[in-house]
Order: sequence, then C-alpha cells, then structure tokens
Amino acid sequence: MMMRRRIRHLCIITHRLADVDAYCSAYALSSLFKKYARDITVVFPAGLNAIASKVMQHLSLDVNAVIIDEGKDDDNYSDRKGSNSCDGISSNKDGNNNNGDNSRDVATVVNMLEHYDKDDLILIVDTNNPVMLAGVSEGVAKSKARKIVIDHHPIAGDASVLGIDEMRVDVDASSTCEMVYRLFKELRKRLSKEVAMALLLGVLTDTQNLAIAKCSTVPMLADMCRFASLEECRSILAVERDYSERVARLKAAQRCRLYRVKIGNSADANSSNQSIIIIAVSKVGSHHASAAKALVDLGADLSIVVSSEGSIAKASLRSTQSFYARTRLHLGTDILARISSAGGGHSTAASIALEMDEDGLIRSILQVIKERLGRLDALC
Repeated sequence: MMMRRRIRHLCIITHRLADVDAYCSAYALSSLFKKYARDITVVFPAGLNAIASKVMQHLSLDVNAVIIDEGKDDDNYSDRKGSNSCDGISSNKDGNNNNGDNSRDVATVVNMLEHYDKDDLILIVDTNNPVMLAGVSEGVAKSKARKIVIDHHPIAGDASVLGIDEMRVDVDASSTCEMVYRLFKELRKRLSKEVAMALLLGVLTDTQNLAIAKCSTVPMLADMCRFASLEECRSILAVERDYSERVARLKAAQRCRLYRVKIGNSADANSSNQSIIIIAVSKVGSHHASAAKALVDLGADLSIVVSSEGSIAKASLRSTQSFYARTRLHLGTDILARISSAGGGHSTAASIALEMDEDGLIRSILQVIKERLGRLDALC
C-alpha cells in the first residue's frame, strides 16, 4: 500500500490542462498525504482549464504547485488532451488559464523526477495516457520513485512505458474524485470541509451536474454534503460563456454537416427494431469541446467538432447516453483510441489531437464509425 512507509518526496501529476476533476483530486490527495510526506509538489502540465482555474481561486493548494510552461521548452507537446476533459492552453483561444504558485519548464520538472528514488512517490491522477503528461512523461519513466495511477478512464496500452507500480483504475467510477473519496474511507480519514468541497466539485463536473450519475454515487454525495454545501459548489461552477465561446457554438451549428446511419434490423425499412442515428460534423476556430456539446444539445446523437492549432488538428466528440446504449460504441476506446494512442476519454465524451489536417482527422473518425455502424448517408 502507498502509505506503508514514510514518504520523502511526493509528486502529484495531473493531465495537461487539468480540469476540475483532476485539480480537485490532486487537492484532496495533497491534503491526505500531508502527514505521510516530507514535502509535496503538485504538477500541472500546461496549467489548468478555465473552470479549474476558478475552482483554484476558491480552493488554493497550500503545497508547492508547479505550472509547466510549455512555451519555455523547445520540445513541448501541443494539445493532446481534450476533456471531457478538457481542451486548450493558457491564455489561448480556448480560454484556459495557467494560474499557479510557480512556473517551470519541462526540463526542470523532468530533472526533479529523475532524482527521485525508492523513498519517493509519484501519483498520476485522472490520466490514462503518457501523452497527456506532455514532456513530463520522460521524467516519470526514468524516475526510481514508486509510481501509482489513480484514474477512472480505460488505461492506454502505452502507459506501460511509465513503469507504473500500482494501477488504481475503475472505469465504473463517476470520477477520479470518487476514487480519492474511497481512499479516504479506506484509510478511515475524516473529510475536512475543504476536501469534501473539492471532491464534490469533481463529481459534479464529471457527472454533468449529476445528469449521468449512478445510484452508487448518491450515498457518497450525501456523505460529502455533511461537510460541504452543494449549493456553494454549484455556484462556484457556474460560469457564463464569454463572447468567443458563444460565437464558436453558433458557428459550429451554422457550418455543420449531418449524416444519418441506420442501426438494428435493416431487413425492413419501417421496422420498429430499426433506429436512426444523427451525426453532426463541424469545424470551429476555438472552443471545440463546447461546440461539440452544443450540437448534441441541438439534437445530434453524436457530434464531431474539429479545430486546429498550427500543424495540430484537435477533435472533440460528444454523444448522448442513448447513443451509447444503442450502439455500445465508446467514444474513447472504440473510436479515438483506434486512430491514435493520443486519443481517448469517456463513453460519451472524448478528444484527440494529432499532427494532421482537419479534414484528414474527420475522415479518420468517420471511417472508424462506418466500420462499426455501417454506411453513413449525408443529410445535407
């Protein structure tokens, strides 16, 4: 177990552009380990997204928080994590913010991790793929510290290169914060008001404000609400969309191409056993994750929205729960992970970033969908 001996140095690492679940998991873990670790560092590759930055203002870390400034390193990675998670970089067109106590380049953090030994511990949270660690993955792989992953995403095959000692992975968990909550209970540690609030915030965001929460999540929420206010958490997460995001969502609808695919019994075109899926595909200059969600809100069963930054094409996929129930097509593992190890996510929300053009990425995604669901008929 990770607590079996005193820890000299503890480093908690999130995926690049940490979302609320990632930040709050790191926050709660840093609190949990204070009595066990001599010093604690939390590393945010490329910073935090906009909502996580707002949460950070309400729940600031009292340990060493390091923002990796990719702009300082010639070998930096471009955006490769979306988010359910989860898309954009600091002060860029996707509106993310790199608030933090410290800013270092990748090489500095890699050097720190390479000097860790068996008395040290690295916790990787809410991250299923080395690509999502950006350049920090090199330091993790070379480090002699004990390494543990805590996540609720399916682990990518490439994760083996990191030399992980323990995988605490549960794809049925609502969030990584739920898994951290279980760790508190396992160790019989009481939740403080701040930790309960952090965990509650993480669960709220990853369950879409409880819209996709399971019955098993409810007792945990009730326990958290003994210490934290649900109303206060919802207030923290309430963010008014700025002008650029609203324009991106509207342009995604304006530019979208629609496809129809029939699933089920195709012997009878009028069969009640047959189901029609509507797929919306669009391009925007920014806010692709928000735009993808907007298309689903408008009526698409599955949306694919791409944007580009330099030579990197990025795509966000969103679907309804009904789409997943009818097709059993997991957006992360069944679609994007088949295109590249840089892609992944949840069953109804996933993202990918690759060095290719936007049209090429769209073709690749649609091809995978065709292979699984059959012919796509253009609607417009």
